[in-house]
Amino acid sequence: MKRAISYCMGLFTALALLISCQEDEPTLDAVIVPSNLTVNTLVADDQSGNVTVTPSAENALNFHIIFNQGEDPVVISNGESASFRYTRSGQFSTPITVIAFGKGGVSSSTTVNVDMDVRLFIDEETLRLIGGDGTKRWVWDRTVGGHFGVGPLTNSFPEFFSAGPNQLNSCLYDDVLVFSYDENDNYGYTLEPGEGNEIFMNWTEVNRFFPDATPQQFADECRDITDQAVFDTSFVIIENEDGTRTLDVGSSFLSYWSVIPGQYEILELSENRLALRGISQPFNGDDPLAWYSVFVPEDQGDTGSGEALETVFNTLVWSDEFDVDGAPDPANWTYDLGTGDNGWGNEEAQSYTSNADNVVVENDLLKITARATGGGSAADVYYYDSFRQADAGANPIQEVQDFEGTAPEFNGFEGASSAVVGNPDISGINTSANVASFTKNAGAATFAGTFFDLDAPLDFSVNNRLLLKTWSPKSGAVVRLKLEDSSDGSKFVEVDATTTVENQWEELTYDLSAAPGFDYDRIVIFFDFGLAGPMGSAYTSARIKSEGLQEFTYGRVAARAKLPTGGGTWPAIWMLGGDYLTNPWPAAGEMDIMEHVGNQQDIVFASTHDPNNFAGNARTGSTLVSGVSEEFHIYEMEWTQTEIKFAVDGTVYHTVSNDGTLPFNKDFFFILNVAMGGTFGGDIDSNFTQSTMEVDYIRMYQ
Repeated sequence: MKRAISYCMGLFTALALLISCQEDEPTLDAVIVPSNLTVNTLVADDQSGNVTVTPSAENALNFHIIFNQGEDPVVISNGESASFRYTRSGQFSTPITVIAFGKGGVSSSTTVNVDMDVRLFIDEETLRLIGGDGTKRWVWDRTVGGHFGVGPLTNSFPEFFSAGPNQLNSCLYDDVLVFSYDENDNYGYTLEPGEGNEIFMNWTEVNRFFPDATPQQFADECRDITDQAVFDTSFVIIENEDGTRTLDVGSSFLSYWSVIPGQYEILELSENRLALRGISQPFNGDDPLAWYSVFVPEDQGDTGSGEALETVFNTLVWSDEFDVDGAPDPANWTYDLGTGDNGWGNEEAQSYTSNADNVVVENDLLKITARATGGGSAADVYYYDSFRQADAGANPIQEVQDFEGTAPEFNGFEGASSAVVGNPDISGINTSANVASFTKNAGAATFAGTFFDLDAPLDFSVNNRLLLKTWSPKSGAVVRLKLEDSSDGSKFVEVDATTTVENQWEELTYDLSAAPGFDYDRIVIFFDFGLAGPMGSAYTSARIKSEGLQEFTYGRVAARAKLPTGGGTWPAIWMLGGDYLTNPWPAAGEMDIMEHVGNQQDIVFASTHDPNNFAGNARTGSTLVSGVSEEFHIYEMEWTQTEIKFAVDGTVYHTVSNDGTLPFNKDFFFILNVAMGGTFGGDIDSNFTQSTMEVDYIRMYQ
């Protein structure tokens, strides 16, 4: 009996070994067509044109929803909803097609007809500005610099390129944008192409329409696409919850083809100016870009907004002629000193001083000089990427944030800031395209940090490690992570790790096994925790102001100046609301009489900032002024209760409205400065040594 048992067990073991040595036979999952496709549609009852579609089907992985036949679908997963807004007023029935996709690409579809009752309402004043008395025709503001530009999404100005007057192909400039409306709230938009029906097209998009073409790199082309794109549609202006406005032209576009999906942020809409910003969705797979366009009414023609400044203010009430050598007149000027908070709120690289090397009056000129110090660093910059949750053995379980999709909203404090940037060192363990930067400015606090929120909280009850790739300019830097409940700041956990290499990527591991069971939906990060920001700035300059000494309400400002040059220089002549200490910016208001950046030589900017239009959404205009760093020019601002005009050498190039709701009806004071780098100044030329803004005079007329 024992022998029989032994024999059987030996046979079983041999069979098991034989089976374990054989390769698994490949199996094919069953391909099942999605079934029982149902579509629930919800039409808003406020005549807004909003429709929400919620499909469901058995064995469906995702759904493609086509709201307008012939247009790209909206793709959602099972259990999700998709929303769309129809921008045509009236009562009509519209088909919506839903395609359910299963494994292997099999699909089933259905089309539902949805009855719409739409009354898209644009307020009378806005409608008059964009559509005149029923029809208004807009053309490119071609004679003014900055009428066309492109930049990254991380900034709010055309950092990469800003066109000078008449710089681009004529096939762009002969296009006309026509906005019309009637008493039944039908809002029509038509793009009228110019000669030969040709449209100016981004070179990366040529093959979308002409697959056999061989476009030259970076050489945009003129092409006739009237048989392939939409030129006649409707429009609506959408008031967003954050105070911005969106111009929606549906499936059409505004003259230049750069794959902007019909929606443009309105930067400025006035009687004589339409400035817009659109985000591209490239056909060729490149990163999206921000495209800037400025239009003027057709009847302004090539004169743009360049009329002569006709002033109503001719009585000189104050001036500084800078005719006494030495320090600036203390009856007129005081100083801002140091690096401010986060580089004066703009990530600027300089430290301001009152030294004669940086600010002096000599030879009847005020001279503000930015200098490279040759020592110290304006900021320490670190990089981080790929937050991954891992198990106790540090085996990755899920990606938390890799910065390759939609960038999170960063918030910085105590002198630190973060942004999504291109990977500066694609090597070693990190070859991803995008990473996050961490900038610790000069004088930043020991606990300076940044944070962003997650879509869903992290649970560390099982997988209790976090992995993070970091790049540090030095080893031994403490990188602290603080995980928080965004709704209750008292619920958090902090863990530290330390960098071990410099100027290369490494992965740090954070042990969260002792983390309490909170809802961790916010990640706060600190680099070089416990140490203040760098002590010395790489650049010094000066910023003088007339705060508390010379303040004015309304009038004409005239300043004659010659500007510095060099990549990263950012000179400005501007005014700030005198109540800014109790009414913080932007509520206090700001008027930029002249700004210039060396990275866009000879383009001069003017802007106003208020609670509804500030920073990247400021009401900004620009113009080309040849030789701003070689010759003196007169920069003027005419400021009344109803409008603010900006001019160079007596020619107006930018006008904005003013009324009682805006903060431009009280005392403002002057500021003159030269900044370096920052959010507007951009990259600083590594060979920069020094450059000077010279001011002959500044005068106030009332």
